[in-house]
Amino acid sequence: MQMTSMGGPQCANPRWSPDGRLILFNSRREGSADLYLLWPETGELRRITDDPAEEIEPRWSRDGRTIYFGSGRTGRLEVWKMPANGGAAVRITQHGGLTASESPDGRFLYYAKEGIRTSIWRVPVGGGEEKFVVDGLSYALNFVVADRGLYFLALGDAPYKTSIDFFEFATGKRSTLLKIGKQYFVGMALSPDQKSLLYSVIDNAGSNLMLVDHFR
Repeated sequence: MQMTSMGGPQCANPRWSPDGRLILFNSRREGSADLYLLWPETGELRRITDDPAEEIEPRWSRDGRTIYFGSGRTGRLEVWKMPANGGAAVRITQHGGLTASESPDGRFLYYAKEGIRTSIWRVPVGGGEEKFVVDGLSYALNFVVADRGLYFLALGDAPYKTSIDFFEFATGKRSTLLKIGKQYFVGMALSPDQKSLLYSVIDNAGSNLMLVDHFR
């Protein structure tokens, strides 16, 4: 079922609210990417950011009262937060950040640095000292926060040296759960019972040369 009618501009990164009533996403309907809330039962749509900079990769807090997102308002992507019902945004990170998710106890944000073959960091939800957690993350979107630690799609020193790794909070140890050996793609999700993990890889890719006959 089609849920939005934006007239062409890209819509991306939909996220259900913890209570299942709303869908949070970003769209470029007004030019740069902004955040929107959608009520699926009624189709009501509300734009909640209007800054000229990009607002992307939104995530809910665990209680559904706060939205975390990446924004380029300072000239580079940083993690920001705002009330879920709209209001002023507050900058959380000072040295770059994207794709932030709360810890199970709601005290910390785990977030990725922008780019490929990047790293995961941690900062208090109210801002403060930013601490390095683990490196080797394939892409900023490819990690999830669980009760016991972080699952992430790791990338070695070559595109096909990929694996599912786990960083345990209690011990600070990193382990490899599965060697994949395929090129990574974008996206990862953890089931609510934390027994299943979804991730994206490229099974095969190709291209073809085409001839345009009678070209002028």
